[in-house]
Amino acid sequence: MGKTVGILGGMGPLATVDLFAKIVQCTPAAVDQDHLRIIVDNNPQIPPRVEAIIQGAESPLPSMARSARLLEGAGADFIVMPCNTAHYWIGELRQAVKVPVLDMIEAAAAYIARRRDAAAGPTLLLATAATIRTGLYQKAFAVRNLTLVTPNGAEQKVLDAAVRQVKAGAVADNPYLGELNAMVDRFAAGGTQAMLAGCTEVPLLFPFLGGPEKYDATAILAQAAVETALA
Repeated sequence: MGKTVGILGGMGPLATVDLFAKIVQCTPAAVDQDHLRIIVDNNPQIPPRVEAIIQGAESPLPSMARSARLLEGAGADFIVMPCNTAHYWIGELRQAVKVPVLDMIEAAAAYIARRRDAAAGPTLLLATAATIRTGLYQKAFAVRNLTLVTPNGAEQKVLDAAVRQVKAGAVADNPYLGELNAMVDRFAAGGTQAMLAGCTEVPLLFPFLGGPEKYDATAILAQAAVETALA
């Protein structure tokens, strides 16, 4: 049934599991055979994306390209990548394979634009410092006349630390949940009306965060994958 989905995973493993689960959950299916075929390459040895952007460390692109070609060779009709920061290299990655690679950033911005207009209050971007530095979401929002706000330096350090804890397996017991809740409450009090999980570890923390309306880029990508597979 439908096209075969390839998940270029490992960035990180929990985020990969989260995307897989959300694709299954949003697939219209009554029996096993109604579900999509999904091929996953969970490759946690891909070099760190944040360090590559912030510190000029080893580029993850060669490893990402190898994983993409592996998925293509295994029969994937298109590829999705549960890592926002890795989309900094999506142009080069697309050149490495013949199958399409869906753009998580564009999918999330388009989804939010359909539900919010330019007069709506700003959306808080919860992403890694590297993703924010690339300006990927800022550009995608700007062309749609949507306002995006980002944490200040101290708040960003807390968010980055919380993401590292998720990668280490701390979700419900993440030691930064209190500080994160205080941060999103401050933004909400200042007029922020929504927040976007622009890092694939952040949606795992959403059940433990209050604050304004939440948008999950992983869930949006999952829905885009299902729609592409069934088109």
